[in-house]
Amino acid sequence: MHARRQTQLILVAILLLATALRFYRIDAQSFWNDEGNSARIAERSADLIIAGAAGDIHPPLYYLALQVWRSVFGDSETALRGLSALFGVLTILFTYLLGSRLFEPRVGLVAAFLAAVNPFLIDYSQEARMYMMLTAIGVVGTYLLVRLIDFWSLRPRIHITHRRYYVLYVLAMAAGLYTHYAFPFVFIAQFAIVLAWALHRPGRALARLGSWLPPAIAAAVLFLPWLPIALRQIGGWPSQTAPIDAGTALVETYRAYLLGRTILVEQAALPLIVVGFFLVMSLWTPGAFDEPEPDWDTTAPRALRSGLAAIYLLLPVAVIFALGLFRPAYLKFLLVGVPAFCLLLARGIDNAWQIARGSLRMPPSLRGSSQLAFGWLAMVVVLVTPVLSATASSLGNLYFNPAYARDDYRGIARAIRSMWRTGDAVLLHSANQWEVFTYYFTDGPDVFPIVRQRPLDPEATERELNDILATHRRLYAVFWGTDEADPARWVESWLDEHTYKATEEGYGSVRLATYAVPAQIADAPEQRLDVRLGDHIWLDGYSLLTPSAAPGGIVQLALFWHGSAPIDQRYKVFVHLLDANGNIVAQTDREPGSDLAPTNTWPPGEQVLDRYGVALPAELTSGVYPIVVGMYGFDGTRLRFYKDGLDQGDARPLAEVIVRP
Repeated sequence: MHARRQTQLILVAILLLATALRFYRIDAQSFWNDEGNSARIAERSADLIIAGAAGDIHPPLYYLALQVWRSVFGDSETALRGLSALFGVLTILFTYLLGSRLFEPRVGLVAAFLAAVNPFLIDYSQEARMYMMLTAIGVVGTYLLVRLIDFWSLRPRIHITHRRYYVLYVLAMAAGLYTHYAFPFVFIAQFAIVLAWALHRPGRALARLGSWLPPAIAAAVLFLPWLPIALRQIGGWPSQTAPIDAGTALVETYRAYLLGRTILVEQAALPLIVVGFFLVMSLWTPGAFDEPEPDWDTTAPRALRSGLAAIYLLLPVAVIFALGLFRPAYLKFLLVGVPAFCLLLARGIDNAWQIARGSLRMPPSLRGSSQLAFGWLAMVVVLVTPVLSATASSLGNLYFNPAYARDDYRGIARAIRSMWRTGDAVLLHSANQWEVFTYYFTDGPDVFPIVRQRPLDPEATERELNDILATHRRLYAVFWGTDEADPARWVESWLDEHTYKATEEGYGSVRLATYAVPAQIADAPEQRLDVRLGDHIWLDGYSLLTPSAAPGGIVQLALFWHGSAPIDQRYKVFVHLLDANGNIVAQTDREPGSDLAPTNTWPPGEQVLDRYGVALPAELTSGVYPIVVGMYGFDGTRLRFYKDGLDQGDARPLAEVIVRP
């Protein structure tokens, strides 16, 4: 009883640790695109959720669960992500139960601890998506299957009294199918587990397979109403078109299982090697030191128990690779295998520990030197240390390193709100940003999703953009997924031709750009300059459309360039506003044509129209501010201006802007 009580207390401590790690800073990062979809879908009625899921790439169960959860806990980031955190803790509990059933309670505890601190699991436990629900259902279903195998093997005549396990298993498997279209990978792994168990006793193989088929078929029958929709949606999944480097892909999967996405393979070489050693140890069964378990010793030998966990881990990976679905973005589909990974790792650590522990229990005449045994124990501790250290580093990156933060729509909405004026509008490049953006930006109707279809329809998009420009003076464009939605960057090119781009800032993989809409477009220079930069670049002239502006406004300047010969380097243009002391008070730096017309692409002799907006700080005082322009290479070296052969410095004054109250 004392040992059982001790195990329970340790398990409770592990579950509390898992809960703390999953809720710690759970609201520190913004919702990203897919989480915004979850948040807005959960606002709908159940009927609308089901109808919407019929055209979505995910089945409806997670959204229905999130809707109920939202009705109780609210729609904050913490509340909506809390459902995933709960499934994350449930995953830890059933990892322990499965480990205890397959091996021993101590292995279950070690596996539960490893899963509790696993960065891959924690990452997705803090995301308002269905992947932790998928993982939890997978480990629950596998645990129930193991219990059923126990009944089928040892109590064939009384298993009907344990019908609750049948019912729970059927419901779990059906729930998994309604949660994600990748759940059949778990089904395939479970079939392989049953097959391995059945073939262990060839004479009873068909009977054993026959025991599993009724609950499996029952789960499939429950899914039949959704099956036509599922087949249609799965058929639209993109497969891997480029060749897969199987070795690299496997290493990336291995790295994700152990350390998540924030530690590179090169940084984790030692932990990966150590864990590989323990995984190999998990498949070795030192029977002399193992504690017998009558049920599972009869049902399956110790080696098969580790083999079942290996099947649970490897089959989903093998299916992903076989179907050509491996992509870094799809690694989250393999979360279902992390509990099995933790089980095997825990089993390997336990095996290594038990070698020395068992040796020390032997009579002195048999065990040999105690120092050797203690040395082995010390080696196990030393080997585990870099794994835990790398795990801590990965969690630190996950919680605090902005390089691994999700796309910051919260920050985008805050930035737009700080600059917003009457007559402004927001363009959402890629229409499916609407859900996440409007979760944070609820200030008005002037939010326009564009690029409503793929491939982009230029004529329809141009009509829509012209209508927006006709009634708005400033645009905030939110660009996301341009490589898929607009690979030719048609929208950005159009905006560069019709507006004056002032700023651009990255928020993860999302870009926020600010454009001034002019009253008229300058197509020719109002002021001629005819000055040369370096050897072959000429500044023909400029047009200043806003000789006066208010603080917080945007100065609009058009520059006219040409190259007298091919230019083999890329240069950036700077446009600076200076105060009376020559200090920069506002600036824009970028390649010509809003980065779309690099200097090394200029045809000799052809004029390049290059528009710039310069955003004035809201706190800028009234006064007269000179504008200077120039060019510099990517190494920071500025080009010199020449007029009639005379060196005129590396910054050319153009005009003055009057800043008025």
